[in-house]
Amino acid sequence: MLNRIAVTISVLFSPFLLPIASILLIVRASVATMQQGLLWMVIVILFAGVLPMLYILILFRLGRLSDVRLTVREQRANPLIFSLVSALVGSGILHLLNVPQEIVWLCIACVINGLVLTLITQVWKISFHSGVAAGCMTGLATLISSQFIYLFILLPFIAWARVHRKRHTFLQTIIAAPIAIANTVVVLQLAL
Repeated sequence: MLNRIAVTISVLFSPFLLPIASILLIVRASVATMQQGLLWMVIVILFAGVLPMLYILILFRLGRLSDVRLTVREQRANPLIFSLVSALVGSGILHLLNVPQEIVWLCIACVINGLVLTLITQVWKISFHSGVAAGCMTGLATLISSQFIYLFILLPFIAWARVHRKRHTFLQTIIAAPIAIANTVVVLQLAL
């Protein structure tokens, strides 16, 4: 039963899905017309989710990854760099479309968090689940409503799930959150 709960938490708070959900919430909160919002959502989903996931699947099918969850630290760099570049291109397209700046800057904060976590994971397998969740929660609380601060209650459950599944140590899950929170706050304060 605990294994199923840990897997469910890990899937729901996937570092590939959570930024998309967060940015989509912000798009929904700041959209002028539904047609405009749909275009923005498609761009976010394509560049932050679909293209990185396709790239990971291709690498897996070519035998360059042992699994699609990137559990082997040494195999993370290439797919993570591709994901960051893809997200950065998507952010640039959103900027060119004159999307509200808070959306663009949250995308940039996600890229910066991803870059920092990618650099750290080259020497120490830091938890992207914890870091990305903390960064997204910070963005939602800053850009939509301070009531999103209550989402931080979920961080210990995410950390527990990652440790329970033996994907990370307790310290790897704990250290990721303040790094992502600090990065997100700094980016959003500089931008807005």
